[in-house]
Amino acid sequence: MGKQGRKRLVSYALFLAALFQCRFLAFAILDPLDFLALQLIRKSMNDLPGSSFFASWDFTSDPCNFTGVYCESDKLTNVLLCHNNLSGSVPPFLSQALTRLDLKRNALTGSLPNSFSPSLQFLSLSWNQLTGPVDSVVSRLDQLSFLDLSFNRFTGPIPDRIFSFPLTNLHLQRNSFYGPVQPGDQVKISTVDLSHNMLSGRISPMFSTVQNLYLNHNRFTGQVPDSLVDRLLSASLQTLYLQHNFLTGIGINPTAEIPQSTSLCIQYNCMVPPVQTPCPLKFETQKTRPTSLCNEWKG
Repeated sequence: MGKQGRKRLVSYALFLAALFQCRFLAFAILDPLDFLALQLIRKSMNDLPGSSFFASWDFTSDPCNFTGVYCESDKLTNVLLCHNNLSGSVPPFLSQALTRLDLKRNALTGSLPNSFSPSLQFLSLSWNQLTGPVDSVVSRLDQLSFLDLSFNRFTGPIPDRIFSFPLTNLHLQRNSFYGPVQPGDQVKISTVDLSHNMLSGRISPMFSTVQNLYLNHNRFTGQVPDSLVDRLLSASLQTLYLQHNFLTGIGINPTAEIPQSTSLCIQYNCMVPPVQTPCPLKFETQKTRPTSLCNEWKG
């Protein structure tokens, strides 16, 4: 081999070495906290028998190529593991750049970890079997724009602070949250669903600025705030579901015209509905809660 040939061979070898080094650095460049977060996921969650979802999670390769994992530069930004029937628990997330975490429709159990990424903007844990209170954890996630904890077994109070977050959608339905709900200021969230819990006390007038409000199937008592009625009649409040509570009055004139663009349901409370409006299908045929039940529950 001539001198020029040897030079070309050496140059090629150096190129391959540099290429290998770059690939190695690409695997190792992920922020250590993000790398730890992914390891904790793998240790905390398991595939459904016969499933191979985690087959791509080989930590000797680039974690940003894992199924359901998305990165920007050296930061973990999205973890989307929804609809996979994963079992196990939700691990702590110490990542400082994670903005989206979607674990809905799995079979996760246990309580929420003490640590979630403070950078989270989207969090969905719906349709699992998670338990315990959420107030101490969720109260710190003040960057959230979307929160869905529905269809779990969460308990305890709903933190009032959550209503001041920059949320557009708040879904806490189908849990076992209890106690009063009293936001400190006007709620600017477009859709709030707190239905099918055990919430009690009076309905706060601070909810009058919500566009779609679902408070049905709880234990709310007293009069419906006039501010909610006014917003409904002006079509600013598009959906107001209050059925299956213990409410005793609502200030709507029987001759009032409910805008066609709005939806109101107030059946099965401790009052005779002053207006008849269509309610969701498969609803109770009784329009008023029996007096005996109203006397038993005073809120």
